[in-house]
Amino acid sequence: MRILRASRFPRGPRPWHACAVPRPIAPRVVVLLGAALLACQGGGGSSSEGGGSEGSSGGAASSSGAATSTGGGSEGSGGVTSTGGDAQACWTDLAVGETAVFYKGFADGSEGISFGADGLLYVTTDTNVWRLDATAQASVFATMPSPLGMAPLADGGFVVASIGENKVPDGAVYRVASDGGATMIAAGIDDPNFVAIMPDGSALVSDDFDTRVFRVTLDGQVTTALNVESPNGMAYSPDGKRLYVASTFTQEAQLTRYDVDAAGLPIEASALEILHLGPGATPDGIAVSEDDHVYVAANLAGKIWRVDGAATGLQDGELVAEMPYPASLAFGRGPGFDPCSIYATQLLADGVVRVSVGVRGAPLYM
Repeated sequence: MRILRASRFPRGPRPWHACAVPRPIAPRVVVLLGAALLACQGGGGSSSEGGGSEGSSGGAASSSGAATSTGGGSEGSGGVTSTGGDAQACWTDLAVGETAVFYKGFADGSEGISFGADGLLYVTTDTNVWRLDATAQASVFATMPSPLGMAPLADGGFVVASIGENKVPDGAVYRVASDGGATMIAAGIDDPNFVAIMPDGSALVSDDFDTRVFRVTLDGQVTTALNVESPNGMAYSPDGKRLYVASTFTQEAQLTRYDVDAAGLPIEASALEILHLGPGATPDGIAVSEDDHVYVAANLAGKIWRVDGAATGLQDGELVAEMPYPASLAFGRGPGFDPCSIYATQLLADGVVRVSVGVRGAPLYM
């Protein structure tokens, strides 16, 4: 989710683009930031439709130190704590639910986050995709207009969603090569936000100011994969049989589970809402653990929730941690990163925060 600047309103006539996606007439969700903030200040997101318990594990801030970054072309500072030994072993420096600043220095906030095939961490900001190593040295990897969500490819590249320049609905989807070269592969999606790679290497791309999730092939073919209100974060279950989708600008602020077909496309008729966070919570990015629990960043509520992906119906969520404006989530997946921690960007804060969760992430399609 990107907080829209005033300069993006009003939207003018939609410019024609040769590869624009035809849009059916559909209701459009309009949310005023002020109203969302007021709802958040009124108590944030509840864990269920009935205002259930927030769980027992709070997010205590850690005093883990941050080493100053000195690398050329870097921004800000960061730090890392390693236990050594087995790279797949869970670190023990933080208790489950505790947080530590991994990197500090993105002055205008950050949005997308992903580990690449090279085991390094990648983060999107206003105009850049940054690459961070395990010592939190950051350098610019790629540049494009307003990159948001991203997902890794097996060749070392990424698929990146971009909402484009301000003032016009000119979102696009880019393929970024392992050397950082960015090529637009699709345009005409107003506000492409989150990206998840499908089994065949195509990308699911959500538009949280629309009612659709799109399938975008790497050669630029765009089709509608799912109709759902205000879709944002998406992730597959560990066995690849289900897809989870968070809806940001809705009254319930829900997480919905879908069965998928043999191609990995969600089956609309199978939709089951398994979590309601409530007005103002604005669920954003999500990540799934190897034991099929879904972690949801509730952006304006300042919380990360966990819910059992195998639930048979609506359930209470468990509060994992609290921090300012969590945006996107990624499990550690490279040397020098904790595989049992989630790394979170912050939309309106300047850091990347590590949250210990005590379990590894589910496998990803690449």
